[in-house]
Amino acid sequence: MTAKPNHRLVAARGALGLTQEALADLANAQVERNTGKPGAMDADYISKLERGIHRWPGKHYRCALREVMGAPADIDLGFYSTRSKAATVVSDTYEVALGSDDVKRQAFLRALAATVAGMGVGNPAAEALGRAAIGDAPSRVGPADVQQVDHAINLFGQWQDLYGGGVCKDALAGQVKWATQLLNASATDQIKNDLYRSVGFLVDVAGWGAFDAGDHRAARNYFQLAIYCAEQANDWGLRANVLSDMVRQAIYVGNPDDGLSLIELAQVRQDRQTPTVRAMLSAVHAHTLAKVNRGEDSYAAVMAAEQHFSNQNPANDPPWITYFNAADLAGDAGHALLDVALTGNHIEAARSRLRQSVDSYSPGQARARAFSLGKLAILELNVGDAAQGISYAEQAVDAEAPLRSQRAIDDLTEVGKALSARKNLAGAVEVRSRIRRAISAQP
Repeated sequence: MTAKPNHRLVAARGALGLTQEALADLANAQVERNTGKPGAMDADYISKLERGIHRWPGKHYRCALREVMGAPADIDLGFYSTRSKAATVVSDTYEVALGSDDVKRQAFLRALAATVAGMGVGNPAAEALGRAAIGDAPSRVGPADVQQVDHAINLFGQWQDLYGGGVCKDALAGQVKWATQLLNASATDQIKNDLYRSVGFLVDVAGWGAFDAGDHRAARNYFQLAIYCAEQANDWGLRANVLSDMVRQAIYVGNPDDGLSLIELAQVRQDRQTPTVRAMLSAVHAHTLAKVNRGEDSYAAVMAAEQHFSNQNPANDPPWITYFNAADLAGDAGHALLDVALTGNHIEAARSRLRQSVDSYSPGQARARAFSLGKLAILELNVGDAAQGISYAEQAVDAEAPLRSQRAIDDLTEVGKALSARKNLAGAVEVRSRIRRAISAQP
């Protein structure tokens, strides 16, 4: 039987910023403190644990690794006895079949905490609720209050899609402050549950806006608060959506390994997700795999995403995934495959999906369409029809220049770099000049 990688151990080590050798050294020292005799672990042994070749280290080694990594139980590091029928790995993500959903949820949360521990974002949930506690909150909330939060979600989501996250960042911060105040009011259990779900979605929208505007610390804080709200609502789907946004941010800031750990967490309990949600998560997974140079795995994840989407039933989808349509799938798949195409593989697959997204986005999805045009320009200028790339670059400038989005600026910068290698091509100098003016005009 093929060994399944121990992602929990990998995530826990990554959160501590340790190499395999450093972890072995720390654990050996802990063994000596515990037993009086030094341990004999090395980087190769830790590698075998992480690859799942060994799943049940000796008692003293398990104890030392738990103590060094702050894990309450063996299973938190992915360790289990292969002779035990009660602890069997049922997927290659982070889920362990231990019986009750509550146990699974707690194991998931410990894995999540280990994964994001190194992000240095403090405790945004406690901070937000603390601020809300001193605000002018109503004493009791009902369905109308939840509807007001939902209205804000729709309003600001559409605003961002059309103009970029920077245009409404401050207004959204005010909405989040107002919405979190509602969480301290009394309500029925059902209303409280609905409120946490809606506030979590609103906070996620705020996080995405901050990310789009280039305020990455604020985005991480928002995402952490959204995770907290999703947990209070016990909403696995919303939690997965927030994690997928955290993945996109991790990729964007150059931490694809963190993104890989987060997307694997997001894909836990896919049996609870609708095909549309699975499609979105698989598309994000594809992007992450491409960024860690696993091109064929990325292509396979794109195919999986499209297969999931073909089985969708919108009537069964949760409200927060309604944004993800065929155009979004094509755009995400094309973005993922761009990195693969730039290595000379699956070029037509990337091109066809990006073109499909450009042709399919609605007028209200101006930002997403602009990004796909930029990616098409980069693709054609590097590995395709350079003259067509000039045309796409011109369209990208027209589409991206008005956006209040740091991502739009960064995207145009990348298009400019691709043009610099084609400066002798007709129109290249003029488009580069337009890009420079568009970037300098951004506030």
